[in-house]
Amino acid sequence: MKLRSFDIQSDITVNASVESVWTVFTDAARWPEWSMVCTEVWGDLDRLWATGTHLGLRLRMAGRSVPFSVEIVESDPPHSVGWSSTKFNVTAKRRFTFTPVGTGTRITDRKEFSSNVLPVGLWYPRRVIRTMTEQWLEDLKTEAERGR
Repeated sequence: MKLRSFDIQSDITVNASVESVWTVFTDAARWPEWSMVCTEVWGDLDRLWATGTHLGLRLRMAGRSVPFSVEIVESDPPHSVGWSSTKFNVTAKRRFTFTPVGTGTRITDRKEFSSNVLPVGLWYPRRVIRTMTEQWLEDLKTEAERGR
């Protein structure tokens, strides 16, 4: 077991085209309308998905509302987007990929957590993060399939 890092990955298949899923995903201003995890979004939403852009999120974590600031570090529409953030001496890198599967889309949400100081591999709340991730993906699937 690595003491200072760990990864989590979740996948879901959506019955909608990559373009449809991408449209729902990239409309960040609407996330709080359909996501049970994200309660608020702020930042430069007009140029949001450009590399180097910053985005603010307020996420529901284990019943608490926690603000995060992320920087877009990768953007390849409509195939992938990645961001990075640091909070409480823990750096999180998150990457979404959108892959065509027949007439649908496979979404992969991969997170990497690391710290130079803290043993996140031992104590970080994996179950909370996995629950949030799976809820986020289910909500995205529902919204994308609704708009097919």
